[in-house]
Amino acid sequence: MSLNSKLRDLILNTRVPLILDQFPLEWDCFEGSLHDWCERFDREATEPPEFELMALSDSTTPQWERKRTKASHLGMQQFLREYGVLEEDQTHWAAYQYKRAHEMPASCLKGIDFSCFGFPEHGNDFSLWLGSEQANTPCHYDTFGVNIVVQVHGFKSWLLFPPETPLQSTRIPYEESSVYCLENFYAPDPEKMQRYEELGRDAYHCTLQAGDVLIVPRHWWHYVEAMSTSLSVNYWVPLKADMDLALDEFLVKHIVESCVKGESQMIKQYLLNPNQLDDISAKPSQLFAQFKQAVQNMESGQSNRKLWETDYISQADWQSLLNSINLTVRPLEVMPQEEYKLLLNSNARRFQIPGASPPESTPICSTWELLVSSMCAPRVIAGMKREFFRRLRQSETS
Repeated sequence: MSLNSKLRDLILNTRVPLILDQFPLEWDCFEGSLHDWCERFDREATEPPEFELMALSDSTTPQWERKRTKASHLGMQQFLREYGVLEEDQTHWAAYQYKRAHEMPASCLKGIDFSCFGFPEHGNDFSLWLGSEQANTPCHYDTFGVNIVVQVHGFKSWLLFPPETPLQSTRIPYEESSVYCLENFYAPDPEKMQRYEELGRDAYHCTLQAGDVLIVPRHWWHYVEAMSTSLSVNYWVPLKADMDLALDEFLVKHIVESCVKGESQMIKQYLLNPNQLDDISAKPSQLFAQFKQAVQNMESGQSNRKLWETDYISQADWQSLLNSINLTVRPLEVMPQEEYKLLLNSNARRFQIPGASPPESTPICSTWELLVSSMCAPRVIAGMKREFFRRLRQSETS
């Protein structure tokens, strides 16, 4: 059995996050320094990169994308000069995140290939993440795929929780394929520390350094923060189970879009993640047509790309496989309570720091927000789907 095949089986069958320490990658585009990569980007990009800027002082709620400003005046090399080291007088962090391969100069992607992990059919369907210190992604889980994260430059902190952890899920802001939670791990409210500490029973943590690879199992919650200027690449391995979840996402999309149709731009910007603002269906019939196609795909098992099974070997066989690999592969373990509390207390010092931004204004009432989150809750959506298929089967036999 080849190393690539062993890694593939480990990745698809792991039940906890995995770290591959100093994985021997040979991706041409990342040879040399981060400055070399940024210089090549500036030289070959057809237009300047658009960075997100986020005020460090805006800390009373998670640092949602809707609260960030856009900056297209920064080139990559200027980003390194202005944000490469977080100075005491710095007011913002900056990031160029979740950029798909087709948005990047070809030379900045040369050699990237996930076949070394057993997935040659990736089709350049990966993303790049560049950010300064404190650039972060609010805690969420990805509805689709198993996530392979390659740390290329710098350090990045990952705080992870199993799927069953009782975090407060929300679909506001709505982003297709991401379920956020209301917990603010960037700056926990000191008055709610007991609630945060209780979550520590299931907290996992790692700090990735350049050359490390993290495997995030399906539906694991994660809060991610750059500890220095950081560049990473990730690939979501598509799964057969995703075909069923695609129906859930269509239902959520219909509910959310129904709530914003005809509303002001301010309300749309509050309810929708920025990348969703231009993705609203022109009319409900378009969404229903997509839903119907997703039902047909699920029942036929057809897809336009390779989909992978999970959980097809026993834990005993998985452990034997892990022991047979001549690489350093570490399953993460629950974080020691004292380390978890230290992390919380350190981040809590950011909460309403002197000169903090005023609280974000909310253009909708709390009842409206609670109603949207309730209608989109995973167990509610699952119930709707069960009822749909019950009626579908009934109509087919009548």
